[in-house]
This record gives sequence, C-alpha cells and structure tokens, in this order.
Amino acid sequence: MTRLPIIIANWKTNKQLSDVYAFLEALTGHLPSRQIVQVGIAAQDIYLHEMVRYLNEYHETVDIIAENVHWADNGSYTGETSPAALADIGVKGSIIGHYERRKMFKETNGTVGLKVVASLRNRLMPVIAIAEDTTRYNPNDVDMAPLSEIAISLAGVTREQAGNIVIAYEPAWAIGAAEAPSLKEIEHAARVIRKSLAILFSDAIAQQIRIQYGGSVTPDNARAILGLSNIDGLLIGRAALSAETFITMTQDAVALTGATP
Repeated sequence: MTRLPIIIANWKTNKQLSDVYAFLEALTGHLPSRQIVQVGIAAQDIYLHEMVRYLNEYHETVDIIAENVHWADNGSYTGETSPAALADIGVKGSIIGHYERRKMFKETNGTVGLKVVASLRNRLMPVIAIAEDTTRYNPNDVDMAPLSEIAISLAGVTREQAGNIVIAYEPAWAIGAAEAPSLKEIEHAARVIRKSLAILFSDAIAQQIRIQYGGSVTPDNARAILGLSNIDGLLIGRAALSAETFITMTQDAVALTGATP
C-alpha cells in the first residue's frame, strides 16, 4: 500500500510574527501538491489564524497544525484551546502527547486519548506522539512501550476513524540531541508500532495509518529515514526553523515518491 508522505515542522515556542511571515514567504512556489506530499506547520496558537489566512490568500499547499489541543469543545478551561475553535479558523490538525508535553505538563496517555477523540470529532487530524522515555536506545524496551501507549491513547478511536490518525514516533532521548537513532533502530520501532496498531484494529487498517519519525532529523539523514518501509514522514523540530532546510526535506519526500512536484 502506498501511503501519502507527511512532513510537519514543529516550531514549538520559536518565532515571532515577522519570522512567521518571512518563513511562509520563503515557501511560496517551492512546495509539492497535496496529492504528492502533505506538508504541515505546527506553531503557537497565537499565530495559527493569521497563518491560515496568509496561506489561503497565496494558495499555498500547507496545512496549519496546532501544537496542542484540549479535549472539550467549550467550557470552563481557562488557558486551553478548544478543538472546535481550531477547526473554525481553518486549522487542520494537532500534535497530541508530544514528549515535552508529557514531561513538563504531566500529559498522560489518558488525556492524550481524550484529545484524540475530540480532534476526530472536530475533523482535526491527530498527530499522536509516541516515545520511549529512556536515556538511550534499548531494544529490550521498545517492543511493549508502543503497544501500551497506543492502546490507551487510541481507546476511543473506531476502526472507521483509525485511518485519519498519524503516529509520530519520537524516542525521548533523541529529541534535540546531536544524533538520531540508526536506521535499523528507527525501522524496528516503526514496525513494532504498526504491529501494535494491527492488534488494536486490523492488519489492513494498520497498513493505512501513517507513521512519522521525529528526533534529531536533519537534511543529512532525512532522505534515508524517509526511505524506510514503515516510515511515512517526518516531524521536524530544530531543522524546520529554517525555511530553506524545510523545503529541502519536503523535496526529499517528493523524490522518493518518484513524482514531479
């Protein structure tokens, strides 16, 4: 099965408004069509509406994505962001359960599950982050952790909805590190994740779900990672702060499809 590649920049709390405009302007005319590669940018909430407006005006094929979302459409949740409000302004998805959210803001698999259901209810694409919380790669740890994380995080997802989710595998020890895991290690973890999805849903559905890799992605390793059989895209942090570098990595994805941008 051919799965549509998906490349997402995760800006975290970097960039101010002038930087956002400069980045979007630099992308103009350099991105593939949505039918070849899905390209997204996850940014701070305060910029999302303006980013959607700008991209609509210039007809650029970029999906704007939130870095987090609440599980309730409305109510007394001061400081949170409603999934209904995100959908209303044209946001297309949200990262859910990123390791930094889990570590610093006590996000759990349970709250991730609630947010996934809320996102799907509002037609937002959930990008569900999965990670082993280890200081270094240990093949003895990688097999059961994804199954337990995924089982709880996807508890409210139906078989009909499952094809709309994206799993982002980001080993905790590789986020912001100088070096990514080996290709063998990445492919092993992605294969275990896909097997976990097959246990929860079915083999056929598991083959539909896209798996991204994130953690120390650079222009030097992006194409090789994208070439792995169970990896369908990248969730890029630091390297995606540069528009030129981000464009290069989207072009890597295009090259591997054999399509013309």
